[in-house]
Amino acid sequence: MPRRNRPGRRKTTNNFKTMIANVTLGILALLVFGFLTSSMKRIFYNTGVDANYTDLSTLLTKTEYEKNTGHKIQLEIWNGCGISNLALMYTDFLRSEGMDVMDSKNADHFNYSKTTIFHHRGDINRALVLSEILKLDPINIIEDKDENLFYDLTLIIGKDYIDLPSYRNAVLFQPPF
Repeated sequence: MPRRNRPGRRKTTNNFKTMIANVTLGILALLVFGFLTSSMKRIFYNTGVDANYTDLSTLLTKTEYEKNTGHKIQLEIWNGCGISNLALMYTDFLRSEGMDVMDSKNADHFNYSKTTIFHHRGDINRALVLSEILKLDPINIIEDKDENLFYDLTLIIGKDYIDLPSYRNAVLFQPPF
């Protein structure tokens, strides 16, 4: 004897699915209506509220050189002694002092005994500003004129980094891990 289908069961399943579909459509209709109402209010009934945005350029630190000339000193930092994260630490320190550190990387070797500033282009005063921030003797500035280089200066941190008076300030910018 064949099984009979129960039409009542199918009906309740269909009713339940229909009810869920209707509730979902109702919620979506409310969301669309709310979106359209909000959009219309913004377009036609703008109250003229003007938001004040902070000028972010006022938050940037500027060196005296930049204040006087309008030129932000651009430099790259090379780690010439092999101590990990040293170039990154000095990058963050010099940025806080108003310098534009464009790149930091390891030097071609780790046998640089002295911290040195290479002056590539523009005014020598740019190198003097950096030596003043680092509290580095200006005798460690080497003129390496090349107008084709992107950077004004190259700072090579040598094995004497721990003896630099600026090291105490720069170590505060050491990455936590």
